[in-house]
This record gives sequence, C-alpha cells and structure tokens, in this order.
Amino acid sequence: MNPAILAAALWLRATGFEAPIDPATALREERRAAHRAGEPRRELDLVDRELAALAGASPGQLAAACDAAQAGFRVCGERLPELGCAGEYLQRYADAGCLADPLQLPRYHFMWALHWQRQLDFAAALAALRRVVEAAQPLLLARLFRRDPQGAAELLDLTRDLAASAALRTELAAHLRSRVAWDRSFAALSLFLDVLAREGDAYAAAVLRNQIAWGLLVLREAGLAGADPVPLLTSALATFTADGTRDRSHADNVRINLALAALQRGALDEVERQLGGLGDAAMSPEERMWLHIIRLRAALAGGRVDEANAWQAALAGAELGEVVPMGEWFVAWTRGLVDEARGDRDAAIAAYEAAEAVLEAHAHARNVAAYGAAADGRYRMFAATTRRLLDLLLGDGDDAAALSLARNARNRALRMHAREWCQEAERPRDDLPEPGALHLLYFPLDPAGAGDLAPWVGFAVTAAGARAEALQVAPIAGDMHRLSEETLSTFAEQLLAPFEADIAAAEVVTIFPTDALHALPFHALPWDGGILLDAAPVQYGLDVAACGEPSPRSGGALVISGSDYSLPEEGRAVTAALAAGGVRVDHRAADAPEPFAPLLTGGAALAHVAAHGQHPADEAVFAADVQLAFGGAHVLTRETILAAPAVPRLVYLSACRSSFVDADTLGGGLSLAHAFLLRGARQVVGSVRDVDADATRTFALEFYAALASLPAGAVAEAWRAAYLSARAAVEPSLQDDLRMLRLFVP
Repeated sequence: MNPAILAAALWLRATGFEAPIDPATALREERRAAHRAGEPRRELDLVDRELAALAGASPGQLAAACDAAQAGFRVCGERLPELGCAGEYLQRYADAGCLADPLQLPRYHFMWALHWQRQLDFAAALAALRRVVEAAQPLLLARLFRRDPQGAAELLDLTRDLAASAALRTELAAHLRSRVAWDRSFAALSLFLDVLAREGDAYAAAVLRNQIAWGLLVLREAGLAGADPVPLLTSALATFTADGTRDRSHADNVRINLALAALQRGALDEVERQLGGLGDAAMSPEERMWLHIIRLRAALAGGRVDEANAWQAALAGAELGEVVPMGEWFVAWTRGLVDEARGDRDAAIAAYEAAEAVLEAHAHARNVAAYGAAADGRYRMFAATTRRLLDLLLGDGDDAAALSLARNARNRALRMHAREWCQEAERPRDDLPEPGALHLLYFPLDPAGAGDLAPWVGFAVTAAGARAEALQVAPIAGDMHRLSEETLSTFAEQLLAPFEADIAAAEVVTIFPTDALHALPFHALPWDGGILLDAAPVQYGLDVAACGEPSPRSGGALVISGSDYSLPEEGRAVTAALAAGGVRVDHRAADAPEPFAPLLTGGAALAHVAAHGQHPADEAVFAADVQLAFGGAHVLTRETILAAPAVPRLVYLSACRSSFVDADTLGGGLSLAHAFLLRGARQVVGSVRDVDADATRTFALEFYAALASLPAGAVAEAWRAAYLSARAAVEPSLQDDLRMLRLFVP
C-alpha cells in the first residue's frame, strides 16, 4: 500500500473519522436533499449521475441502483410529466437487474400501477396492484417471525410497499365511486398505517394520509359524502414541516389539498390562509392546475369575476392537455364557470359543449373492456359540465337538445365498453318511442347534501316529442328495495306525479334512471292506491344501440341449471312449466357437454338460466363485475356474452345480481343483463341485488304461465302479470325480494 494512503488511514482510525463516503452514496444523499427541497430537475440530474456511478454495481449495491431508478420514475411521473421519461426509468429499473431480486418485484408492479393510474387506465392499475400483493405476501409472511435486524428491515420495506398499494387502491376506489372497494381498501390501509406509526416511519404514513385525503376530496368533488379529509391533511402537513421529515414539495401539495377542502365547505378565509403558506418548491403541472382552479373558484365565490378571469387565462395558457389527463376538460369547465359569472350565456354553453366533446373524445380513445366498466364511475366527477349545460339548455326551452345530452351522458361508458365487440354500440339512441309508449328519463342537475332535496330534471318522451319537468328529489338510501311503501311514496310524489297524465295515457312505461335513482324500484312505487305496475307495464331501458339481432330461425326454449343447492330443482320446474305451455324445451345441466352453445349462438328463442351471481374477485371495483357460476368450474362471463355470435330474444337470468346496477355511477354499469341486450336480446329479466331462490322461482313460473296465455311478444304485459300474482303468492317476508327483479330492454 502507498505509505501516504496507509498513514492517512491510520490517522482517520486514530482520530475517529469514518472512511470516506463512496460517490454513489454521496450522490444519493444529495438527491434526497433535492427532493426534500422541491427541486425536481436537480433531483433528476442527480438520479442520472447516481445510476452512472452504480453502473455494473455489485450485488450489494443492487438495492441502491433500484432506489435511484425508482426515484427517476417518481420525478418523471409526479413532478416533470412533460418530459415523458417515466417509461425510461421503468426500463432502467429492469436493466439494472432489479427484477432478479424478489424484494424489488412488489415495487416494480407498484410503479406500473402508478403509471396506469396517471393514464387514467384504472383497470390496468388495479391489475398491477394485484400483482403487488401476489409478489409481496409470501415474502412478508416469511419475515414475520424473523428476529434479526435484516429481516426486520425487509419486513418494514414490504409493509411500506403493501401500504402504498392499499393507499393507491383506496384512491382508485374513490375515483371509481366504489363504496365497497373504498371500505375494504381503507380498512387494510388503516392497519398498515398503525404498523408504520409503531415503527416510527412518520414520513411514509404522512404520504399515505395525504393520498387518502385526496381520494376523499375527489369524492366530494363528485357530490358524494365521505369522511372529513382535514384531520388526515393536518397530520400530514405537521410531518412535512417538521425538522427531520421536512419536505417542501409534499407540504405544498398538502396545503393545496387543505385549500380545496376549505373551498368545498365555503371557508374562503381558510382558502387564502392555506395558499398563503405555499413554499418555493417546484410544482407539478397537475398541482399548478388545481392551484389555479382553487383560486379561480374562490374568486368567483367572493364575487371577484375579473380575478377569476385572469386565473382562467393562466389555466388555459398552461397547455395542460399534453401532460395532465383530462386537462382540457378542466380548462373548458372553468371557462364555462367564468362565462356564466360574466353573464355570457352563449359563451358558457360553448365552453360546456367543448367539455362534453373532451369526454366523448376520451371515451372514443379507449378500447379496453374493463376500462369501459370502470369509466362509468369516473364520469360522475366530470358530469359537472353536463349538469351545467343541461340547465342552460332547459333555461332556453330546448328540451329536445337537453334530452339528447342527458341520454348521451348516461350511456357514454356503456357505449365505450361495448365498442370492443360491436361498432354499432357507438351510436347513441335518439329515436322516439312507438305510439302508446312512454319513456321517463331522469338526470341530476346538482348533487344533494345529506338531508337536502336535490334538483333533477325528468323527461317524458312519447311519439309526439319530449317534455322536461324540474324535480326536487330526496336523498336516496343505499337499498331502496327494502323501504316501506310509506317511505317510497315520497319518491312517487317527486318522480312520478309530475308525469301523471303521461302515465295514464301510456300502454307501457320504460324507465331510464341515472345516478342514485338506479337504486329505486320504480315499478313498485306506490301509485293511485296500488303500485305503478297496476297502472301500466313497466320496464327499464338501456338506451344504447344493440350490437346485433336475434336469430330469426331460432325457436323453442333453452333451460340451463347449475348443479348445487336449489338450481337443479328450479331447472326441472321451469322446464315442466314451459312444456305445459306447448313450448319445445332443451334442458341442460351446466356440467353437460357444451351447455352454453345454444345460449351463445341464438339456438333458442327463450333462455332460462338458473345460476349464482358472484364477483370473481374479492374487491367489487367495477360497476357490474359479476359472473354466473353454475357449480364446479362452469362460469359465464360478461365478456363471453358480448363476444357471442347471437343470443336468444328473451333471456331470464335467475341469479343474484345478474342485472346489478350501480347507484354510484351515471349509467349504472354494464351488467350481465345489459351484455345480453347489447348482443341483441330484446328482453332480459334479472335481479339487481341478492334475491331469495323461492321468490325468483315463484316469479319465473308465474312469468312463463303469463307468457303462454298472452299474445306472442307481450313480454312486458307478462312480466307485469307475473309480478302482481307472485306478490300475492309469496310470503310477506319475500315480497321485498320481488322488487329486486327487473325487466330490461335495449
């Protein structure tokens, strides 16, 4: 060894100095300091220098290289999306050899989940999050009982990965308006937050609290009630402004979120106080967008229209469309708000029409089936412009244009979903009903707070044209099917009474609900001393162009029954009832060879399917993510139905949730019943919730008896007769289950 070097080493050891830090470690510390200071371009430069210093890293340095590549991905995705470099660092993460380390795999899948979330592809994001859990769980379990320091450190790292995954899943549930997924994800996240707090990782816990608070703010922007985000944000801000955990960028993000929370509750002084505390850290384009939006809305709330106009000009000049998903919509929305405040009605209409065009372009740019189902919840947040435009058109007396807008908005996600299988589904329905038919379509003009009446518009559409009525609607409970007739009478007065003359003149009534009204059993609402069904046959409309026609050569009936519980018995009873009416019946057990062939090729005019409706995953994220289970491995999915060459004209789905309708979305989701209608069925009977087997079997037998006694094609009349007779036949405790059953038409 060189004597000078040896002497220096002996001196360092003698004086207590540590060995010099290697260049990569020094760069990592400098990079982290740049991150805390909110200097993303400097941070990204240091990432590149660190990765260069770690090129050809030894196995002991692999974790450092992976951490640097992850930091580059984070900066590109969160802080500098205009550079479009996130994918580059995902590749560098793989090239560094990180995927060979099982401990790095959860993080890799999580980064992909973040990437898809930023692209608004929530289906792909959720799939990536499932891979996080699959990769992390066995590693976590293997370290739970290790007592060595390395095992404890790895356990904490895996806990952070799973906590981040739960936080992102919870945020996605908020975007998708999925209460079930939100509750489950938030419960899991709470456990992880407790672990992080116990381990003293306040910084990681603060990041997650801010993310969950953002999800709550998103819910409130869409008009849905949720927990108060302020305690979560206040806790996070305290962490990001404390010595040792100080982070300027995160602190600014929390302050923006606190300002939005104050704006939502009308505390304008608090908005100004939070925004006045913003630091000098660089902001991402999305953060700056929300900052402008909050300032604009606060100015409008304070009557400062010129100031709001200036903020809108800054927002429009930011060219958000290139770097912020749906950025163009936010620009058009705020332009409309300012134009309305200025009293320029025509300009406001033009702005909101531009926003609607952005939504249509967004829908048509997608061709992913699962995304179509997820988007139905997403569009509820963006319905603000639809509601405002609808209100302005109604004010101008243009009921026809308002009706067309409402129909288009409520079925946008369904059209997008079905486009993968049939281009016809892209064409919105705008035709008038046949003579004697009445369409009742409902759309919210503004979301209601708890206990408040909300403004809605109802359209009565007949062969003669459309007429709009302003409505005030009470808050909708979670499961309206179980409410007393006295409580339901309130909704009959609010939703049906304005159309009393139209209902009296109708031969058949088709309901097109939207948003919270999907939960309401219109057919069973008290009406004129009975229920609405006493006055006329009632069915529920899809309002989307069908993808095909029933086979004209098909005839007879097909019965498919599952193998467990009461399903075989129901199959035999239905077969006997149909045969007694003179119908040729092909009864197949689900475990028979090719049991679904006639169902999916149009080989029968009528099909009765006795099965169980179940969610294929633990998290019910998508609006109607149900499949039919027949026992064993036999299942029938929505995608299989949509891809079928042809289907029967009339389909009876005797299964729980077979026509599940999500009241947290505009369109209600794409259920199995809707899939049959899109493929070409003319009528589908299904249940929107869990239903008792005895109730649905009794109804089915009454239904087929009524079909045999009525003229061909009188399905709505048969459904009405079956409901009224089954209601009298079943036990009082099962009568509410009949409310779950609906007749759907295209």
